[in-house]
Amino acid sequence: MSDQQTALSTVLQDLISQALNRTNMAAEQQQQLLKQVDSILFAAQRHSQSNWAGHMTTAVDEIAALGQLLASLHQGNLLSPELYPELSMIESDIFAFFCPLFGQTSGHVTHGGSYGNLDALWQARKKYGDYSKRVYASDQSHYSIAKACDMLGLDLQLIASNSLQQIDILALEMACKQQPPMAIVATSGTTSSGQLDDIIAIKQITKQLPCWLHVDAAWGGFLSLIDSSPLSAQQFGQADSVCFDPHKSLGQPRPSGLLMYQDQIKKTPFSTQYLSQAPRDVLPGSYGGELLLPLWLTIKTLGKTGLASQIQAKLQEACQFASFINQQSGWWAQGSPTGIVCFTAPQSQLSGLVEKGIFSQTELAGKSVYRAVFASHTTRSDALISDLAPFL
Repeated sequence: MSDQQTALSTVLQDLISQALNRTNMAAEQQQQLLKQVDSILFAAQRHSQSNWAGHMTTAVDEIAALGQLLASLHQGNLLSPELYPELSMIESDIFAFFCPLFGQTSGHVTHGGSYGNLDALWQARKKYGDYSKRVYASDQSHYSIAKACDMLGLDLQLIASNSLQQIDILALEMACKQQPPMAIVATSGTTSSGQLDDIIAIKQITKQLPCWLHVDAAWGGFLSLIDSSPLSAQQFGQADSVCFDPHKSLGQPRPSGLLMYQDQIKKTPFSTQYLSQAPRDVLPGSYGGELLLPLWLTIKTLGKTGLASQIQAKLQEACQFASFINQQSGWWAQGSPTGIVCFTAPQSQLSGLVEKGIFSQTELAGKSVYRAVFASHTTRSDALISDLAPFL
């Protein structure tokens, strides 16, 4: 845990202790509760460890944590934007920053990628649902796509992926000829291995179709911040909608999600007489600083240059780790543009490291592999290599 995080934890413990002293709780009960708080704070330290690479649960940036505290003290609700003009301005600042990076024109905050995928497919159904109920996505797409289709009564067909876990463009094209879809979901940053579907090639298929193109960039969307990225605003701009989760890659606390669109979303057609202005016809209802302030403080503090520097450092750590694995006799690693490294460990069982969250396991082409996710700015390749030393 960093010095700043230690300081924040100490302040938090002191504030909770003071609050408990103002209650009627018995001293023994207070001590038991404080021990539980200590346990929670101790468990939180794992995300700041240099050898934490099992999942997309990052160490929260200190300024973002302070933004979350600020949000809890503010408690504004942008269903009544006239009462909270400062929050409305902050929301505008966030999308003025991110929409150009994704080639989109407008957006709204969400509670994460699952909500973003559901909302995007709902918008797609409203526009193209009379033509078809079919949705195509890669067999590497996030399971939230299947959930969204189930909830919306849509017919999801998964398209096989190629050897790099990208959607097979020829198979997708054949499927579209056989059954034109209502929507196609491209994945920018597959959850298992971090690969990128070819958005430009998918767009070529959809040009002659009444079809919505959604990009699930919940993980890989951070590449839009890097000038030398394999993904650009021009590529993302081919899509009708793009979702992105800053809590997966930018050190933000959950929930933190963005859903961006090519076209403005209309106001809700339903009665909202208790509000002075009708909200947009989107999935989120009440929301405020909890979805805005941590991210806003981060982009105001670091800017695009600072965020890009952090991202490039993480990607470099991932490259170093993949290179080391491939130098070991009998070992194999597959890197990715987004900092996920999948690898095999011959005659070695790394279950103990998986249980600690150092690595995780997934499947590629039906084979079990280990997975290192360089999501947190604290993760270091040399620390992971040190953990592997007994197995080499």
